[in-house]
Order: sequence, then C-alpha cells, then structure tokens
Amino acid sequence: MRAAGRFSIPKVLVLAALAALGLAARPAVAEAQARGILQATATVVDTRPSFEAIEVARTAIQAALTSGADSRTQSQQTVVTVARTPGVLVVTIDYARN
Repeated sequence: MRAAGRFSIPKVLVLAALAALGLAARPAVAEAQARGILQATATVVDTRPSFEAIEVARTAIQAALTSGADSRTQSQQTVVTVARTPGVLVVTIDYARN
C-alpha cells in the first residue's frame, strides 16, 4: 500500500507543475495576439458648404414666401431653387462639384 502512495505524490506534483505552466503561458499568448496591427482610415468632410447652403435656402424660401412666386438663389457653391405649388413648397439644393 505504501508503494502506491509514493507513486501518486510525484504524479500529483507533475500535474500541478503542468497546470501552473499552462496558466503561466496563457497570458503570454493573449498578449501576443493583442499586439496586432490596427489600420483605420478616416475621411474629413468640410461642413462649411452645407451650412452655407442652408443659409442660401433660408434666403430663397423667404424670397419665395414674400413674393408669392418661385425663386432661385445662387451662391458660389450651391444653387437653391424654390418651387411653389398649391399647398407644397419644394426646395432643391444643388451642390457644385469642384
């Protein structure tokens, strides 16, 4: 009986050592995976033309409402057309492509 006890202690120690090595190796693998390359791209859009177009549209709408007729207002980068039909006001904004 005592011989079986001697052989089980080294087995338990070896299994414990293997488990400790396995746990110690896991963070290194995850850390190596976290060092990958990340690529990102971005497009920067200038918002000034959009805000200018809104102001031009506001001016064209006011002109159409005060005059009672269709109006067309033009700026450097946009053309705004306001068309009136009974009960409907259609505003079209065309952006110039550079």
